[in-house]
Amino acid sequence: MWVYFLGISFSLATTGPAPVRTLSLDDCIGIALQNSTAVLKGNNDVALAGTQVLAAYGQYLPNVQAAGGYNYDYGNNYYGSTGPYLAYTARSAYNYQLTSSLNIFTGYYNYSNFKAAKLNRNAAELTLVRARQDIELDITQSYLQVVLDRKIVVLDSNNLNTSLDRENQLQALSDVGRVARTDLYQQQAQTSSDKLSLINAQNRLKNDKIQLLQKLRIDSSDYYDFEDMSIDDGADAGKYGDVGTLVEEGLKTRVDLRSAELNVQVSEWNIKKFRSGYLPVVSVGGGLYNNGASFNALKVNGVDELPSSQTSQLTQLYKNTFGLVGISATWNIFDRYATKSNVAAARILTDNARIDKEDTRIAIVARIRMAHNDYINAVQQMETVGKGLEAAQEAFDAVNARYKQGATDFITESNAQQVLLQAQQNKIQASVNMLLQKKAIDFFTGTIAP
Repeated sequence: MWVYFLGISFSLATTGPAPVRTLSLDDCIGIALQNSTAVLKGNNDVALAGTQVLAAYGQYLPNVQAAGGYNYDYGNNYYGSTGPYLAYTARSAYNYQLTSSLNIFTGYYNYSNFKAAKLNRNAAELTLVRARQDIELDITQSYLQVVLDRKIVVLDSNNLNTSLDRENQLQALSDVGRVARTDLYQQQAQTSSDKLSLINAQNRLKNDKIQLLQKLRIDSSDYYDFEDMSIDDGADAGKYGDVGTLVEEGLKTRVDLRSAELNVQVSEWNIKKFRSGYLPVVSVGGGLYNNGASFNALKVNGVDELPSSQTSQLTQLYKNTFGLVGISATWNIFDRYATKSNVAAARILTDNARIDKEDTRIAIVARIRMAHNDYINAVQQMETVGKGLEAAQEAFDAVNARYKQGATDFITESNAQQVLLQAQQNKIQASVNMLLQKKAIDFFTGTIAP
């Protein structure tokens, strides 16, 4: 009994908390591409399209069918050709057949169906690629939000420490009567406000981490953290500066536009497929057939007529085989407008596919132009916040030096501190936004790596 409890104690002592796994941006993208519902369903769509291609190809091959049967019949039968005969029979019968047929001409139905199936599979593959690109951008946005939240937490924490130091200083000065109590109270209020900002920033960081893990389809947030990353916030006019070049690249690269083009081609082949209903279908077929039987009992007018010997069943199944080969042609002269309706519906669907393709092209151009505008705005923001941060830092340094010398009050010091904090936050947000806008252009031009 003591050994049992000692074992439990030892197990609990040696089993510590599970190690925290730190994920990089590439790790998150890889996990999302593996676990994402959109990718899983996209892979299934590609596999389904592949089975449709196989089924369409199979229509060029001959089919082979085998069948066999056995029946046993007995009873009285009355015959009256030359005289009345009452025959009692008990007979076992066997048969088998092996048949095959091959479509020689189907009015181009099989060919059109095969071409449409192949194009549809290619479109499904392109749709999967675009889904992967969309996931990469989404995960990158969420990851950068976590990075931004963490930097904001650091700034708010430093800002709170500064306020706490000033509050302690004012507390000491107030105790000796060198500053008014109202100054201390105002600083305490400012410290409380700074602490609230830090609490809210920490909560945003926790929630954004949970949201990112949810996108990765990871349940627990206790055993995962995320690496920090350097922010490439430099402008790249050579790559992102000319909107015309970006539009041209997007129209050439975007896989969803190519998928829309393939959908138009699929619809055009479907028109040809249904038009085959106006043409005849020619097929060749053949088969091997056999049957055999043996009497268990045979009585005619009560007289036993069962022969003393019968050909064995195996011999009958071997010798009684005969073959048949033929060619057939069918032509629907009037099919109750089925072919006409199918062709008309296929033409409407083709027109809709062309409309969708044009909408996709227009959307690509529009989103690239909008993304380029956002990029230009991000460049301008970087220039503005850079100057603002530099000015706010110089102002705070000057005010802080005067405050330490007693040449200014703490209100001016606190205001300069808040201006500096806002400038620092603006700089971090602008940096992250710059990187995100470049990623957005890569996504809308279709050059983001899936």
